[in-house]
Amino acid sequence: MDILKSRRRFLAGLAAAGVYGPLTQFGLARMALAGQAQQPKLKILTVVVPDGLATDSYQGGPFGDGRGLWHPEPQGMDTTAFTLKDVSKELEAYRSQSLYLRGIILGPGNEGHAGWNWVLRDNAQSQSSIDVLLGQVLPGNEPSHRSLFSGPHAATDGTRWLVSWQGNAMRSPYNDPKLMAESLFKSPTQTRRALEPGGGKLLEASLADIQEIRSKLSPGQRQKLDTHLDSVEQVIKDLEDARPPVGCEPVYPEQLDFRSALHRTRTQAEHNKVVATALSCGITRVVTMQIGRSAESLNILDVSPTNNPHDCAHRRAGETLWRETRQWYVKQVKLLMDELARHEDPDMPGHSLLECILVILTSELADGDPEHTIDMPLVMMGGACGLLKSGDGAGRYLNITSQADQTHHTGNPVIGRKFVDMQRIWATVAKAAGTTVPYGGNIDPVSGIFTNV
Repeated sequence: MDILKSRRRFLAGLAAAGVYGPLTQFGLARMALAGQAQQPKLKILTVVVPDGLATDSYQGGPFGDGRGLWHPEPQGMDTTAFTLKDVSKELEAYRSQSLYLRGIILGPGNEGHAGWNWVLRDNAQSQSSIDVLLGQVLPGNEPSHRSLFSGPHAATDGTRWLVSWQGNAMRSPYNDPKLMAESLFKSPTQTRRALEPGGGKLLEASLADIQEIRSKLSPGQRQKLDTHLDSVEQVIKDLEDARPPVGCEPVYPEQLDFRSALHRTRTQAEHNKVVATALSCGITRVVTMQIGRSAESLNILDVSPTNNPHDCAHRRAGETLWRETRQWYVKQVKLLMDELARHEDPDMPGHSLLECILVILTSELADGDPEHTIDMPLVMMGGACGLLKSGDGAGRYLNITSQADQTHHTGNPVIGRKFVDMQRIWATVAKAAGTTVPYGGNIDPVSGIFTNV
């Protein structure tokens, strides 16, 4: 199906029916965020892959040259005329609804693998990541999954370099796709119990007992207790607010050894299926998928049974494996896009899930050999309810260095030393979704990305 043509027909039909007025730049945003049945609702899926996407050439030097396998070769600063490279070409099938951004810096630019600490959050590493913030304003039917964190092979080796944060607390992802599915797709009996009036009464009774002893605690102990009580109260509210999914056909993956390299590609595919199904059921509207962790140690058997992808990112195994490991990660995102395209949007019967989703792909590094975070890889894809300015069906490349707020001491020969701070990208996404980020420093939105910002 031609997704873009279908979306245009859908929007034209709404206009003809008088559902909303002329398509001003804010019209679609109001529709996407309205939260009413049978109207578009924005969904946001962020994917973080490890160890960069080879933004520099194989001989790129200590801070790289910006001439690698990811950033498209453009014919201008803001253009629909561009050529994808060996790694970004894995997403060729979705070029028509893609916006490739150029000129982003993460943190100071030279922190190496520590980038996982702030790739989705503020530079001070003190606030919630963008997925958690979005989950508060883009609710699905199941409040306890307002921000789903999928982690195929993320920290399964015990190294907890994870990208999603609730304040200063690192969130734990679902590693096992079967467990994630069981949590998302409750049985009819479980659903009925969650929806029964007073479903949280047992927790409320326990809460009352705890409150009785609160006055006997020291101030420090009370503060710790209050933090836990807030969490309990949120669980009670989630139980009361849960609504049954509409038209949901759950998937239940087979049990795999999700820690094993042998099952790596199958585990990834199961994660893709569960995430796409959860979005199509309306259970959640915000998902983060972290594929592996920084300094990735688990072999990709499709590429090499003997060299782990971190070594390959460092070019220790030769140019071919350097390229093919980066391609494998992006191919998994392409397959995730394919899975999304197979599903119907829960709020627009007859229309693809891709029509109202924004998929963002990035990494905690730009390039895995110099281990720098300048000129970061980042592409936005999907219909995004008409909010994403992706070249009117041609795809788009946008160099945003004219809006730069950071200077790096080396930069690279392609775009120079001026960069836009990554936290401003998340501030821009938040504004497009109808909210703000509580981050310190510069959070001015970047113009030219969304129709409503």
